[in-house]
Amino acid sequence: MSTQTNTEVKHYLDAMRDALSDLPAAEVAEIMDDAGAHVVEVAEEMGEEFSSAALVDRLGTPRAYAEELRVAAGYPSPTSPPAPGAGNRPVIMARFALWVLLAAAVTAFAFAVSRGEVAELTVLVALCAAAATLLVFRQEGLVAEIAKLPEVAAAKDALARAEKPGKSELRKALVSLRVFQPVWWIVRAVLIGAGGVLVYRPDGTFVVALAVAALSLVAGPKARTDRRWLWISLPATGFALGVLLLVVGTLATRFDSYPVNSAPVSYHPTPQSHDNIYVFDKDGKPLTDVHLYDEQGRPLNAPWYGCQGEDRDDNRYPRPRVVHDERGCREESGVPFTVVMPTVPTTTTSTTPPPSTVTQSPALTTAPTTTAVTTAAPTAVTTTG
Repeated sequence: MSTQTNTEVKHYLDAMRDALSDLPAAEVAEIMDDAGAHVVEVAEEMGEEFSSAALVDRLGTPRAYAEELRVAAGYPSPTSPPAPGAGNRPVIMARFALWVLLAAAVTAFAFAVSRGEVAELTVLVALCAAAATLLVFRQEGLVAEIAKLPEVAAAKDALARAEKPGKSELRKALVSLRVFQPVWWIVRAVLIGAGGVLVYRPDGTFVVALAVAALSLVAGPKARTDRRWLWISLPATGFALGVLLLVVGTLATRFDSYPVNSAPVSYHPTPQSHDNIYVFDKDGKPLTDVHLYDEQGRPLNAPWYGCQGEDRDDNRYPRPRVVHDERGCREESGVPFTVVMPTVPTTTTSTTPPPSTVTQSPALTTAPTTTAVTTAAPTAVTTTG
């Protein structure tokens, strides 16, 4: 862009700024940031054909273009008279629209993070948000009334203090983030759609999520010059941030649920636990009041709960059996089955005579052959109850 073009663009922007001088300084700066980028872009597109007259033909006079941006942002013309009989009604509507906007953003965030558990409150706030959105789009000058509210003025003063020379780094950081706004609009739409597809069921909530995702793509760019679109863009941002936090938390939980175990692997299987233990002697007779211990002399204690709520925690077996049937709960002692123990291994010895006698060496004889045969019967278990 040539020096002359830069000078004429600067004059055009200065005239626009003068036309908006009646607005708060923060609002003028925000409007001019977006409008200035657009004017420069138009001037670069014209190239060699650029001229002040061509720029006016393309965008209109600086005052006309400023008035167009003023109306889009919801500010009345400085020459327009106040509505007759307005009274305090604009202030009430402005405060209603402002706080419903903030409540809608917070509730949308909570709805996403809680997986829809605050549905009742969300429906109520959503209805109020829809009413406030229709109000700001249909009521001319309502955005200007919102800008005049004390709470909004206090927020603007805080931002103005942050933009002082001593805090220019914060201002630069905020300005640099505007470059990524188009990327955020796309990411926000994807997060809203993901919230409907992955987090919630494909029902009415899913359809609403897709509709809000599509609408957020339109509301993002328009909200830069028309503040009325904030009533759509800000709740969409709250919902998207809630989905993002939910997804990050879910991934972190799943990652923590699979810890890396650096301890040496043991090849000894974990001992199997039992509710009851029955002990028999070698003849198959059940033994009662048996106390069990492990190889280190520690008692094998285990809890036991009866029908009356009493409990035991000792190593004495067997425990009474707790039976629940149509007659209620009862405790039964004894052994509910019988066993047949294996027979004791028997050894049968047979001696066979030597097949022959060596006559040449009477002192040498063949020793008798001994054969051992072992037999054992399997254990049999018979249930008696």
